[in-house]
Parts: sequence; C-alpha cells; structure tokens
Amino acid sequence: MSTKRTISRKTNLVAFVLLVGAMAVVARVVHIQVVEGESWREQARKQSEFVQRIEPVRGNILASDGSFLAISLPLYDAYWDLGCPGAHRDSLRKYAQALGSGLVKILGKGNASECMNRIYAAQRIPARYYPLALGLRHHQVEAIKALPILSLPPYKGGLIIESRSTREKPLGILAARTIGRVSANEERLGLEAAYDAELKGKQGLRFMEKLSKNVVRPVFGENAVEPEDGLDIKSSIDPEIQEVLENELNRQLIASQADHGTAVVMEVKTGYIRAIANLKRGSDGQYYEGYNYAIGESIEPGSTMKLASMLALLEDGYVHSDDTIQTGQGSLVLAPNVTLHDSKTGGYGMLSVAKAFSVSSNIAIAKMVLKHYKNQPEKFLEHYRRLGLDRATGIEIPGEGMPLVKRPGDATWSMLTMPMMAIGYEIRQTPLQILTLFNGIANGGNRMKPQFVEAILERGKAIKTFPPKVVGDKMCSDTTLAQLMAMLKGVVQNGTADNLKGHVIPIAGKTGTVKISGGKQGYTKTYQASFCGFFPADNPTYSCIVAVTNPTFESYYGNRVAGPVFKKVADQVYSNSYKINRFHYTKMERSASAAMRYKGTAAEAKWLEKFLPVAVQSVPKTPGTDPKAMPNLQGWTVSDAVVALAERGISPRIVGQGKVHRQTPAAGTHYPENTLVLLELAP
Repeated sequence: MSTKRTISRKTNLVAFVLLVGAMAVVARVVHIQVVEGESWREQARKQSEFVQRIEPVRGNILASDGSFLAISLPLYDAYWDLGCPGAHRDSLRKYAQALGSGLVKILGKGNASECMNRIYAAQRIPARYYPLALGLRHHQVEAIKALPILSLPPYKGGLIIESRSTREKPLGILAARTIGRVSANEERLGLEAAYDAELKGKQGLRFMEKLSKNVVRPVFGENAVEPEDGLDIKSSIDPEIQEVLENELNRQLIASQADHGTAVVMEVKTGYIRAIANLKRGSDGQYYEGYNYAIGESIEPGSTMKLASMLALLEDGYVHSDDTIQTGQGSLVLAPNVTLHDSKTGGYGMLSVAKAFSVSSNIAIAKMVLKHYKNQPEKFLEHYRRLGLDRATGIEIPGEGMPLVKRPGDATWSMLTMPMMAIGYEIRQTPLQILTLFNGIANGGNRMKPQFVEAILERGKAIKTFPPKVVGDKMCSDTTLAQLMAMLKGVVQNGTADNLKGHVIPIAGKTGTVKISGGKQGYTKTYQASFCGFFPADNPTYSCIVAVTNPTFESYYGNRVAGPVFKKVADQVYSNSYKINRFHYTKMERSASAAMRYKGTAAEAKWLEKFLPVAVQSVPKTPGTDPKAMPNLQGWTVSDAVVALAERGISPRIVGQGKVHRQTPAAGTHYPENTLVLLELAP
C-alpha cells in the first residue's frame, strides 16, 4: 500500500509540475502576443524590411534638330507573388491555357506547357517574387497586364512591375566620345559627365520586404518617395554635319594610314560646335572613336599659328600685306646648330608679305618677328594674350588640354623662342583652341566661346539656355582683319592649299605641317598635318579644323592630308543646305564631288536638278517599296514611343511636352524606310 501511495504522490507531483509549466508557457505566450506583441512584430519588420533607392530615368541628350544622341530606354521586369489570393492553384488550373499561350505569344519564345509547369512548381513553395519575364518593352507589359489573374489589382492578382533603364546611343559611334559616359567603373567623359547633375535626376525610395536569403519584393501599400527623372540636354551637334565629318575623316585616315585624326566644325556667328570627330586606328586596322584629341591633345600646332604672328605684325603697323621681304635661298641660321628652312628647294627669294603667308615661308615670318619684337617680346606676347592663346577656352566638357605660351624668364625661354613661336613651335594648343582663333577672324574679329550645349530642357521646354557668348575684346582692327582675310583666301587661291580651289564652295584657311616633339629626345619623324579655315570664304558660316597625326602613306603635308577632308566637308555641308544658302548656288559650278541630298522621290530630285548647279540625290526609297504599319502611340510617354519607333527603324521629331497627343503619319499608315514621324505632345 505504501508503495502505491508513493507512486501516486510522485505521479501527482509530476502532473502538477507539468500543469504549472504548461500554464506558465501559456501565460508567457499570451504575454508575448498581447503585451509584447507589437514590440516583437516591429523588431521582425525591422529585420525583414528595408528601404531601397529607386533610380530615376536619366535625361536624354538631344542633337540640335531634336533627334536623340543618347537616350535612356525603359525596360520592365515582371514578377509574380504566387502566394496572393488570386494565384490559388485552382485559379492557375482554370486559366492555364490562356496564361501559358499568352505569355509565350507576348515573349515570343518558349512552350506554353513548360511555362505553366515552372509556375506550378514555384506556386507550391509559394514563390512570393517569381520572375515572370525580364527586360520587357512597354507594349509587352501592357499585354501581360491583360492576362487572366494578372489583370486583377496587385493585392489579389500579385503582378509586380519594376522599371529600369538602359543607356543607348541611337546614332551609334557618331560623336560618341563627345557624348561621353558616366559608368561607375569607367572614366567619366563628355557631355554625360559635364552635365551629370542635370541628367541624373533625383533618387526615390521604396520599402522592400526580405522573403528569403536572396529574395526581396516591394511592400504594397507603403508610402514611397517618387524619383524625379533627369532633365534633357539639347546639344549643338548637327547629325548631318557630324555624319559627313566622320565619314570623310575616316576615309582620309584609311587612305593615309594615319595613327589618329580629329576634326571640328564650328558655327561662325554663334560658336556652337556642330560636329566633332575623333578617330584612332585599332589593332584590326579600322578606326574608332577614341580619345577626344580635339579637346585634350595640346601640341605644337606648326604653321596654322602663323596667323597669330601675322596679326601682331599687321596690327602694330610694322608691315603691310604689300610690303616685300627677302627670304634668300631657303635657309636662315638662327644659332650655330639651328638652321631654319623653307619647303621650296632653293628658296622663294623676294616675296610680298601676303605671298610669304600664302606659301607659308618659315624664313619670312621668323625674320619679321625677330626684326620687330626681338627687343620687345612682351609686346608680341600681348597679342597672344588678347587672342586668348595663353588660356583654355573654358568648355564644360572635362579634359581640355592646357595651352602653353612661354614668357621671358621661363626656364625654357631662349634666343630661339621668338622665331620658333612665330612659326608654331615652342607653343602648345589644342585643335579646338586653334579653331577658336580662326573662327574669330571669320566672325569679324569677335572671338566666340566654343559651346556644345544650346539648352537644358524639362519635358520638352527650355528652362535654361546657353546663348552665343563673345569672349574678350575685339581681336584686331578692321584694317588688319581685311588684310588677314585676303591672306587666308590667298592660301587657297595661289598658296600652299591651291589644290583646294575651284570647287563648289570657296574656302579660306591655313595649312599646317609640324614635327611632333618627343620631349628630351627632340623632334621625332612623326608629323601632324592640319588645315584650319572657314567657308564660304566671302561670307563665312562655318569654321573647321582637320588634323591628322602620323600619316604614313605618300604625303604628310597639311594641304594633301587634311585639306581634302576640309574641302569635301565644305562641299557636302553646303550642297545639303540649299534653303539656307541659296544665294551661294548662283556662283557654283556643277561638281561630281558634291550632291544635294533631297528627302523625296527620285522624280522630284530630278526636277530640282534643273534649277541647281549641283546633282540632287533622293534619300529614301520610293513609298511603298517596304510597307510597314505605323503603330498607334496616342497616350504613350515619349520614352516608350521612341522605343517602339526605334524597333521599327523610324526617327521621331518631338514637339511639345507631356504624352503623345497626335502623330503624323497616322496609326496604321504604311510608311517607307527612313520615315520621320512627328509626335505632338500634350499634358
């Protein structure tokens, strides 16, 4: 009996202890849920939720005509919360056929059965952030939103759409280096870097939920800070001039087998850069947009700098274009081991000042500068300061090379500095800095600041403009200016560039051929050939510089290597600008090297030829040769509309701001290749 009682007491004790323990557990659970519940739930949320930054859509970079040089094309990623009410397995089974076949049709790939099997497998987990389709276009997203279940509100249907953007250059390599980039792992370049603050916009914020180690999804219903898209930049680049410049430079680089070359076209009256090309030979022998030599390569310019020397001599009244100077038999001893030579064997003998400039006589220019400025170098150098040759142009694009103008007292100043500076040595300038000098002469002595941007736009409306800007005082008197203009024309008419005369547009300028310095090792056997000037010679509209470095085939002289590029660019630019420059055509001769490109039918082009002294080429195919259906873009955003058109090879012209209100041609219209679509926007 006593044993049974003992066992009973022990059993009761154990039961009591278990009961008390259970009650304590229940009490603790109740306490945690009721009293501490909110605190623990908040801690859980903090551990599983976080704030994610939303990147805004980067602003576009436009050409001067409104076409795109760089654009952020929107892409969309579609995810599916398969744990939401609408994604119940019964619903998936019910709409399996419509879902599977719809997704395959929208994505253009895969098999409907395989697609649904993957969704079934993910639903068993269930996957709360299942990647349904990535990298979608706008029309694909709209089609997915119309599918069964996915068309329901987000809480019920579970469709999650996230947007991102990719940066594209619709015109390919055209002006690629000047357009630039801002990649995190690459050097920041060009307009992308210079106007990054305006282009990048402002980041937004959204709340994200961590579902597993590597899976997160947005938290529905939470407030988020909306991102602000970047502003657009309207550049000064003219796509047609840019294409001509790059093509002609590329042809000449191939013909001369040069290491690299650069060319720039500036609008005389405004200083806007209408085209800029920088091409370097790759390992495969082809030429690609490389380092921005026009802006960054500061080297001795050679004979193009004789323009500054002649300006100083004329402005100070020391010489007149009709004066004469003896150049002898083509050599001038400057120091025991330094002799200056002219390019003509046997020398030029007696020359007028104007003729000395047109044939680029080193001896004539050096002798005149030595005679008048040897004992007053600061007077000579004051002209360089007035011309802005001792400082950078101040362009916004990063990487401008610094010029070098020596002064008495500098460690490298010597008795040779003055005569060598006079002919373009012992001084350093970039091609753009030299072009600014010539452009000032073409512009009546007013030096313009080079500019690559015309305006900053918000929703198509200019909120900041960059009007033409005159820099410094007038470069020289009208008397000096008239003599310099005549001399620059003389270079082409009867001087070193006489191979460029007699073509569609009269041009004026100066050749340059310079040995490239190798530093302490002295001058190398590498040359740079250049030509800088403007056209038309009598009423300048554009100035241009072409520089080709290390040409290795046939010639290395500026008139033979750089001059032909200049001439062909001038011919084509003006042949394609009849409406603007029609008064020049009355003085032209018909030339096979130039043709006006007319955006119309072949019959219309033939008719125009009757009235023009140049050939006329029809650009697009005859309507109907390659018919396609014009999409309906009404109500679309600009970015989405541009993407849809780009996929069909169509270029847009955009007017107004907001979304697409009207389009021309209309939706459904059949269009030929190279069609230009007018998109009229409205809020």
